[in-house]
Amino acid sequence: MAGNEELDELVEKVLEHAPDADAEEVRKEFERYRDEFLIPPKDAMRSVLRKFQVAEEDVETAARSALSSGARAGRKVDRFEELDAKDTNVTIEVSVVTYTPRVQMVRGEERQIAFGWIEDNPWGDSGDRVRWDFKDWGNHAENLAPGSVVRLEGTSVNEWQGKRSLNINQSSRVAVLREGGPSVSLATSDPISLEDAGAREGFVTVVGRVISRRDEVIVKKDGSGELPVVKGRIADESGSLGFICWAEFEHEPGTLVRIEGGSIRRFRDNPELNISDRTKIEVFHDNNFASAEQLATTSMLSIGDLRDGARDVSLIAQLNSWSSREFTNADGEQRTVWGGDLLDPSGRCRVSAWCELPIDAANLPMFVRFDGVRVRSWQGTPDITVDEPEQVTQLEEAPWETIDAEQHWVEYTLHDLTSSGSKRGIETSGTIVAVRGDCGIIQRCPECRRVLREGACAEHGDMPGERDLRLRFVLDDGISCASLLLNCESSENLLGKTMEEVVEVFDRDGAETFVNQMREQWFGRSVVMRGRAIVDEQGAMLMADQLELDNTPVEQRSEKVREQWGVVA
Repeated sequence: MAGNEELDELVEKVLEHAPDADAEEVRKEFERYRDEFLIPPKDAMRSVLRKFQVAEEDVETAARSALSSGARAGRKVDRFEELDAKDTNVTIEVSVVTYTPRVQMVRGEERQIAFGWIEDNPWGDSGDRVRWDFKDWGNHAENLAPGSVVRLEGTSVNEWQGKRSLNINQSSRVAVLREGGPSVSLATSDPISLEDAGAREGFVTVVGRVISRRDEVIVKKDGSGELPVVKGRIADESGSLGFICWAEFEHEPGTLVRIEGGSIRRFRDNPELNISDRTKIEVFHDNNFASAEQLATTSMLSIGDLRDGARDVSLIAQLNSWSSREFTNADGEQRTVWGGDLLDPSGRCRVSAWCELPIDAANLPMFVRFDGVRVRSWQGTPDITVDEPEQVTQLEEAPWETIDAEQHWVEYTLHDLTSSGSKRGIETSGTIVAVRGDCGIIQRCPECRRVLREGACAEHGDMPGERDLRLRFVLDDGISCASLLLNCESSENLLGKTMEEVVEVFDRDGAETFVNQMREQWFGRSVVMRGRAIVDEQGAMLMADQLELDNTPVEQRSEKVREQWGVVA
């Protein structure tokens, strides 16, 4: 802790550049940084100077002068470029980009270490930052969460084959200046379930049975060659997890393996186990472990579990429709794609096939099993993609009674929808808390169907525009809210009017009158919505096929709330 003499000296330096400042107020500001933020007074010099409105060109000079007077051993820098290869006891403020823990053998002993990326100039423009690797030898995981800004003290520079990095030593001090995300779990050589592994980031150890595997080739982005990889899926009783192996993988489906030091990475928010040449893989023996047949059943997904980007997916569904269309691709080739609608008790989705399948539309609906297929987003919701005929098997026995597609809606709370992935065939309820001012007749670009703003399209400029009808609300269930959108057909059904009749109302009474009437009729009303939910980083949007007033009796609603929250009447 800084003594009175040091504080007096720093206060005098501030008063040299800010003669109108009160000495006692300057002292209190230094003490506040020291006591509340644990920042040494010398390191707080720049902030204190700015606090008392010292000209920016004088701040750096005064701060360096304060640091150089009686400076302790070591270096305090702002940028990585100021460091030399042999620098020790370095202090620098950085932004933590990644933090990956792992267990490593050091001099014959297991040690918990971590590595990742940090960037200098954390308070400046992100385009003016330099990124370095770092290695954490001191178990500082709690203070090095990705996204945080920290001050590192007592670090040292390491150089290997001309590349420099920073060592955060056991004696180093890490002060958090801005909180980031959740702290990263420490690595361990003890195996965890695949369900737990999929929820983590970084290195993990797991035991699982190989369910599928296939050899593939990846073309390098720079076009310099190809990389052979093995992709597949492993499973245990908690679930399954896709993997990609960048080294040799000689284990066939059905083999029970222990994978130590695999890295969990995410592809479109789907966890994937990355296996490198440093990952340890060995055959594991456990007579009590579930068989491949048992795991094939437990690792089967339902439509409600599908996420954009998932690979090697297996599921059983009811195929309700089937058709094909031809198109010309970017290379001028004529292609055919087949598609249809799938249902299961958890929801509905689309399926697309890039190969002809032995499906007779006259025999629909039928039950189909998919193995090793991938999932892509179609109109914001998951779409199963089939690449090979071998991925599809028609089932002789029905796994459930045939589902009526017209009446099949899976009920979710609005909160569950907004906190999960995009889905089709959903039903939810809530209260309309806003009627948007752009309800009614709108003008769309004839080229891209975007809404015109003041007669212009953001993509194509001034356009004549085509009339369309839509309604926009905000739905709230007391916990979460989402935008609610009705297209022309759904709007006509709700209003009991055709678009032409709504146009007449618009032309006669004006848009403002129409919106006010909608607010009088629908604001504060409880409704039930059926359709699809699109959930992304911008929030949740409900696309309604049907919207109606919620006529559930009050007693039944209260009973449902008590059941949901476990309240005893």
